[in-house]
Amino acid sequence: MKFVVKYGGSLLFENGAPNVALIEKVCDTLRELYEKGHKIGLVVGGGFTARSYISALNPFFPESRKDHVAVLATRLNAMLFISRLSDICCPLPPCSFEEMMGYVNSGRMVISGGMQPGQSTNAVATLLCEAMEAKELINATNVDYVYDKDPKRHDDAKPIGEMDYERLKEIISGIGSSAGGYDMFDMVAAKNIERSRITLHFINGRDPKNICKILDGVSVGTTVKGAQ
Repeated sequence: MKFVVKYGGSLLFENGAPNVALIEKVCDTLRELYEKGHKIGLVVGGGFTARSYISALNPFFPESRKDHVAVLATRLNAMLFISRLSDICCPLPPCSFEEMMGYVNSGRMVISGGMQPGQSTNAVATLLCEAMEAKELINATNVDYVYDKDPKRHDDAKPIGEMDYERLKEIISGIGSSAGGYDMFDMVAAKNIERSRITLHFINGRDPKNICKILDGVSVGTTVKGAQ
């Protein structure tokens, strides 16, 4: 199977340092799946690295340039995975779509961060799906489900097991797009999965074996796909 995993940057750090134990578990899982013949892409978010640098920048620094710093941070995070999968993956995260296409054609695993200011790593993950002709995107986050409202603010928030593209766009329509601030998913990414009919899975990424469960057809987290 061809699939892409997007790992949220919020999962990759613990107490201000890389969560090496989790990163190694993710890499072990991806290596196991790769050796079984799966074609895999991985996109890594910015998380703590991006937020730390953005908060340290001059507040009058242009937003687009802050976004560029956030992109560089995602590539640093991607190198944490590349260092552990260097024998089966491309040596560096791609810096452009053209470079990504070249990596895809190499036959090796592509591990990417962001590519350009104003474009979330969620959007990059959808582009990698399209480049690979993959129809499954697994979004590993720090929650078990997508909820109908913010569970941190609303005690009555309800988890959603399955929804269509329109419902996803409705939920994320109010999400902001400041530098480093794409928390769940963004509208560009949502439109990309809709145009290419990609099935999106939101899972809790603290347990990398949830990736295997998705590939085995086990219902985990929230699934987003086209209306039947």
